[in-house]
Amino acid sequence: MENSDFVAVEPLHPLLAEGVKARQTRPAFPDIGPEAAKALFEAMQGNPSGQPEVAGTEETTVAGAEEPLSARIYRPEASAEQPPLIVYLHGGGFVLGSYDTHDRNARRLVNATSALVVSVNYRLAPEAPFPAGANDAFAAVVDLAGRAAELGVDPERLFLAGDSAGATLAIAAILAGRDGRGPDLAGLVAFYPVTDMTAIGAGVSYEAFGDGSVGLSEADMIWFRDLYAPDPADWNDPRCSPLTAELADLSGFPPTLVITAAYDVLAEDGALFAARLKSAGVATAHLHVEGVNHGFIGAPNPPPATLATYEAVADWMKSLG
Repeated sequence: MENSDFVAVEPLHPLLAEGVKARQTRPAFPDIGPEAAKALFEAMQGNPSGQPEVAGTEETTVAGAEEPLSARIYRPEASAEQPPLIVYLHGGGFVLGSYDTHDRNARRLVNATSALVVSVNYRLAPEAPFPAGANDAFAAVVDLAGRAAELGVDPERLFLAGDSAGATLAIAAILAGRDGRGPDLAGLVAFYPVTDMTAIGAGVSYEAFGDGSVGLSEADMIWFRDLYAPDPADWNDPRCSPLTAELADLSGFPPTLVITAAYDVLAEDGALFAARLKSAGVATAHLHVEGVNHGFIGAPNPPPATLATYEAVADWMKSLG
C-alpha cells in the first residue's frame, strides 16, 4: 500500500473537528479503566436529542453463544414488499458500546435503505474476551435468519453490517458460517473495520493519525486489543485479525462493501482487507471517504459526507438486486 493512497485530499470537516476537540476535554479511556470508560462512553454517545425518526422500534432478544442477547428492532416505513433485513453490530473497541450508543447509526441506516434493522448487544470485554463477541455475532445472525417470517422481511435479502469492532465481528461471523454452517447472506457492509491486531501501530495510517489528534489513537487501539484479546496467540486467529484468513476461507464471502475514513488509524486495515477479498474473488467495493474521521457515520451533527455514505450503502444494496 503506497503512502499516497492515504494522503488526505480534503481537510477534516469542521463539524467533526469540533467533536474531536470536545472528546479531548474528557479523560482518555485507558486512563480510567474499563468500567468507568463504559459509563463515560454511554454518557457521551447515548444522547437521544436530534435522533432521526423511524417508523417504530421495539426491544427483543436474540440467541447468543451462551445466553440470550438484548437487541433492538428498527422498522422502516411500510412498503408493498418485504424489506431487507440488516443485522447491525455496534462499534466500541470490543469493550464499549451498546445499541443505545449507536442508536443514531441504526436509524440512519433504516431511513437510507428502507431495511428493517436489528441492532444486537453482544458480550463485551474484559468480562467476555475473545472469542465471545465473535461467537455471539454468529449465533445472533443464525437466529435472526431463521426469524425472517416473524420479522416480515425478505429471507433472500439478509445483510450483515457493523462499524469498527462491530465490523470485525461481522466478518468473524461470516468466517464462522463458511462451508454452509451459516445462513446465506446477500451482503456485508463493513464500516472502518479492525482487520489486523498484529499490526496495531504499524503502517501509514497509524503513522499519520496514531497520536489521537483526529480521534481514535494508537494507545486506544492497544488498550482495546489487550482487553479483548489478552493472549497474543489469538491475534493471528482470523476471527480476531481477518487479514490472516486464507483466501480459500474468504472466497465464500457475500458481496462486500468496505468503507474507510480518510482521517483514521484503521484506514489501511480496511483498504488491505478489501484488496484481500478481491484477491479471493469476492465481489468487493471499497468506498474511501474524504474529510471524515473514525466514527463519522454516527456524528450527532453530521457533515454532508455522513449522509452521503448512507446513501451509498443504499445504492450498493439496490445494485445487488
